[in-house]
Amino acid sequence: MLIKSYFLKTNNYLLLFVFFILFIRIISLAISPLEPQGDETQYWYWSTYFDWGYYSKPPLVAWVITLFTSLFGSSVFILKFPSLLAHILTSIVLFNLSRGFNRNKEESIWLSISYLLFFAVSLSSNVISTDPFLLLFWSLSLYFFKLSLNDNSFKQIVLTSVFIALGFYAKYAMIYFFVCSIFLIILSENKKKLIKNILIIAFFVSLFISPHIYWVYSTNWVTFIHTSDNFNWGVTLFNFEQLFNFIISQFFIATPIVFFLYLKGLVKFKNFYQSYAFEISYSLPIIILITIQSFISRANANWSSVAFIGIGMIASNIMYQKNKKLLYINATLGVMVLFLVSFFIINPPNISPFNKLQGMEGASTEIKFLDDSLLSDYIVFDDRMNIAKFLYHLPSKQDKMRYLSTGGHPGNHFEMLMPITVDQLQNKKIIMIHRYEQTIKPLKDHLLVKQLYEMPNSKNNFFISYFE
Repeated sequence: MLIKSYFLKTNNYLLLFVFFILFIRIISLAISPLEPQGDETQYWYWSTYFDWGYYSKPPLVAWVITLFTSLFGSSVFILKFPSLLAHILTSIVLFNLSRGFNRNKEESIWLSISYLLFFAVSLSSNVISTDPFLLLFWSLSLYFFKLSLNDNSFKQIVLTSVFIALGFYAKYAMIYFFVCSIFLIILSENKKKLIKNILIIAFFVSLFISPHIYWVYSTNWVTFIHTSDNFNWGVTLFNFEQLFNFIISQFFIATPIVFFLYLKGLVKFKNFYQSYAFEISYSLPIIILITIQSFISRANANWSSVAFIGIGMIASNIMYQKNKKLLYINATLGVMVLFLVSFFIINPPNISPFNKLQGMEGASTEIKFLDDSLLSDYIVFDDRMNIAKFLYHLPSKQDKMRYLSTGGHPGNHFEMLMPITVDQLQNKKIIMIHRYEQTIKPLKDHLLVKQLYEMPNSKNNFFISYFE
């Protein structure tokens, strides 16, 4: 009875700690003066109309923003809050996934805490992006897939398929589920059952994502082309500096302790795999593939993010079973980063990247006043980030906004959706917001004024030109 009482008390303290983490994140996000970055405002603009896909990403992030902004408005807090909520839900799924491996409640709560204190989670909880939703649906897919392996239930297989499909609607990196499943099949004794389940799942996933695939086809594969361009294989190949940078960055996705314990375990792979076959199968192939990509060309640190679900599960179990002091040290590191991130988003210093997220609201007021005075026909942009930010901060002028196009293959979503060519600008009154000083050459004789607009970060400076 005494042991049970202590166990319950310990779990209550851990749950209070979870709520403390969430409280800090919600308060700091709510009172932060920082404006949304360009990608965030682009996602917001996507959310203003429904589609099965968008230029550079599948549609789920826009759908989620639509849901929240239609209910609660388009404030910066509401725009970003879904990411924070997705991480909260992922931590709950991880608790249940851990319990699915017959790990006790205390250890499972520690896994949730470890995830919430990942360095990358502390950062991405303040940014609306595709990764939080990918991680949520990756975790749900692993949970129901693990259940399907235990009881071979058709219901679990269908639910696995649903969440994999939702993961695809979040980000194409969900394809790693099938890559990792091949790895699991190769090293598994029960290959026949696994192959059967994976084939059924692949069929249902193909069915569920078919509307998006049709959309991609109907837009000349624009999203697939953009995604393939990110691999950047057309430039100088084999880059040791990029390889080194990627490997170092992986120590800071979770915490250095988490990734170190994972790498240390891999040294004795056979014994390690016997203990953590499922978790390794759904993490190691991703780390290997992205490491190779980083050497061939380049790779962003977050490209391997889904691998850290399995990595975090392994490291948390090792710390809980073999060295609980490491759990507290690991949590302390996470809390330090949590407070550091929260402090800086509440009190942003006048340095990059913080001052990059300030000044656009004032600039939008200036452009509104200018357009109200000049009654222009169009407000034209030559930079994706600028038009995305102005669309968000200046919704009353959205109908006038256009993206300057060469007439060729669109280079971004706005050039695809709202292009305008130089020929279409002839004999029009135009306010042009351009990143570089050079203006439109064919219209230079119609240029009346050009002015540099200075932002808090000089890299965000832009020029304003008026043609008539």
